[in-house]
Amino acid sequence: MAKNRNKKQNTVNNAKSNAVNNGLESSLGLPCDERPNPIYDAAGHNITPYYITFWFPYLTNAYKSIGFVQSAINQIVDDAFRNEGAIIDAATLETDELERLRRDFYEYDVEDIKDAIRWGQLYGGGCIVANTDQNPTLPLDEKQLQGRRLKFLASDRWHCSPADGVNIHVAKEFYLTDVVNNFKNPLQVIDSSRVKCFTGLPTPIYIRNIMSGWGLSIFEAILKPLQQYLKAMNVALELLDEAKIDVIKIFDLASVLLSDDGEQKIRKRIDIVTKNKNYKSSIAMDSQDDYQQKQISFSGLPEMIVQIQFLVCAALKRPYSKLFGKGSSGFSSGDDDLENYNTIVDSEIRTPATQLVKWAVGLRCAQLYGRIPPDLKITWKPLRVMSEKDMSEINSRKLADYLQLVDRQIMTKKQVAQKLTEENIVLFSEEEIAAIDDEFEPENYNNVEDLLID
Repeated sequence: MAKNRNKKQNTVNNAKSNAVNNGLESSLGLPCDERPNPIYDAAGHNITPYYITFWFPYLTNAYKSIGFVQSAINQIVDDAFRNEGAIIDAATLETDELERLRRDFYEYDVEDIKDAIRWGQLYGGGCIVANTDQNPTLPLDEKQLQGRRLKFLASDRWHCSPADGVNIHVAKEFYLTDVVNNFKNPLQVIDSSRVKCFTGLPTPIYIRNIMSGWGLSIFEAILKPLQQYLKAMNVALELLDEAKIDVIKIFDLASVLLSDDGEQKIRKRIDIVTKNKNYKSSIAMDSQDDYQQKQISFSGLPEMIVQIQFLVCAALKRPYSKLFGKGSSGFSSGDDDLENYNTIVDSEIRTPATQLVKWAVGLRCAQLYGRIPPDLKITWKPLRVMSEKDMSEINSRKLADYLQLVDRQIMTKKQVAQKLTEENIVLFSEEEIAAIDDEFEPENYNNVEDLLID
């Protein structure tokens, strides 16, 4: 009985050992569980417990060196703010005040906000810092900003971090640190009222405290496709270098190499052949020597690179035309891809950036006019750009509708002129609108019955 029990125990131990050796735990050097994990077994080596978000030198050099990484980060931010995409409005501001506020925002502030969003995409966290002539360690006094200096500075999570590593949402102070010196000594302590953050990809609650409230870098999702793409491109470059290989078969090569100056003679002989081939296209050699040229075939390599590029685009949620500059082919016009991309821009960039823009615009308004409008609103222009033909058809339809409203005496000529000017269909000056003589003025009638009888 004891012998059978020992035999069964040995069988169980062997099974456990095989499960551990074939699992992901041993390959990553993690503590091994006694039971095999089906998630690890299915995912293989595609899951890692390490965060590339923390490797800021790697992310910085990748952004500097890899062109499509720059495109993936910059393109979506530029598209979000394209053609002054953020619309600033406040009913309590005069028309000239609102116009100056919009002009100053797009002239002085918008690029810093775009940079903060870029670093939020790259590092998992970016921010803008309100730089004023007030004491930076004290809360920002918005009432004392009028006519004073106000400049927004774009930063990232490594240069501007919460004091003592607390969560950014509860931090009372932030440190401007020196990244080169490993964050040892803060260059400046600033109050949290002067900092507005933009976080990267959202994180589960399990790692939210590890990130101190910041998000994840977009590299976390594209690391595997990126490795495949870079490896495929490196292989392609190596194949290009070896596309045509000249093979020179020298008679009695082994005996020549055994002599004292054999290697030098062989090198000299190959150099003579190569130089003659380069500019004379002819080769002179012994009758017992041989020459052969081998050419590598590239069949299948371009298709493989394109498929890897598709994987990168899928991981980034970007259209192929945005990253690699090649439009749709076949029956597809690319409109569906752009519609999906526009949805991503609205959800991932514009929605979280609205509070960032509103905060900066409010402080700029306080600096210009001494107050922050309570009804300040930030809306966004549609990303879809219509063709001139479509715009012409829409404007023609609107013009016909307005003229029909005039014919039916629902709107006056002056009202229609104002509407046409507001919608940039037909532009009238204020003098021209004031000079329009309305034949139909509803306010001249006492009641609806008089209007109908007339």
